[in-house]
Amino acid sequence: MPPGYESFFGLFERPFSLTPDARYHFRSRAHARALAGLSAGLARHAPILLLTGDLGTGKSTLCRTLARTYQRTTTVSYIANGLMSPEEMYRRLLQDLGSVEPGEDGRRRLAQADRSELAALLADALRESSTAAPLVMIDEAHLLPPVTVDHIISLASLDRAGRPLLQVLMASQPPAAGSPTLPHAAEESVLHRARLTPLDRDECEAYIQHRLNVAGAAPIGIAPRTVDVLYGLSGGVPRLVNLLCERAMQEAAALGLRRLEHTMLETAATSLALLRLRSQRFRWFGVQRRAAHR
Repeated sequence: MPPGYESFFGLFERPFSLTPDARYHFRSRAHARALAGLSAGLARHAPILLLTGDLGTGKSTLCRTLARTYQRTTTVSYIANGLMSPEEMYRRLLQDLGSVEPGEDGRRRLAQADRSELAALLADALRESSTAAPLVMIDEAHLLPPVTVDHIISLASLDRAGRPLLQVLMASQPPAAGSPTLPHAAEESVLHRARLTPLDRDECEAYIQHRLNVAGAAPIGIAPRTVDVLYGLSGGVPRLVNLLCERAMQEAAALGLRRLEHTMLETAATSLALLRLRSQRFRWFGVQRRAAHR
């Protein structure tokens, strides 16, 4: 980051970082619908829930927002990457649920236990618990190996008086080219689903000002033409909006301007090779939007 970027705009941190952070959660219409739907599913004790959304739409941020809410009443285990074996999953859950004996002996026992032993340890811990059902969040769930999915379904089937002993929320990219989002067994087990879509055009400026406010800055000038260009380049995908605004704010600070110009965004898109990026990694949005306007 060039010197003066933060101080010029009165920031105490970067407002457009790509690192998921619940403090920056922007309640767009799509996020509000997804949050309400998932909250309702959790309140109804659904054992498995699914959140889908393409790369950059804010699945991780929404999950962290939900986690921050539910941590007040139950144990939350957030797993950032679904690419894990059943053993890795069991060890992580046992640690997060506080079911591992303290000290070296507990860690050694956990490391030496095989898959069936780990599964039995976790099942016993869940059955003996008198607290609310833990919430397990698995991000990048489309990377889950089928064998791990089978064990997740088995865990979600554990219940007491018809209520699950734990609840699982999986966040996944949507299906591509007709392939399922998750293995078939998991798709059949999902009782509540939510879908994240990009920001609408009228939400883009509010999104930018929200992130600036959280980072400590006063609102900055953004002309309607600038918003049009931003929306056209990003398709309303929050991650792309962040990338463009980060570069544009660097240029604005270098020029001594407290506003974003559409030319700054166009320069940012060129330097980021954004059109190539969108064609390769965000193709789904273009297909969906064209279909919606037919």
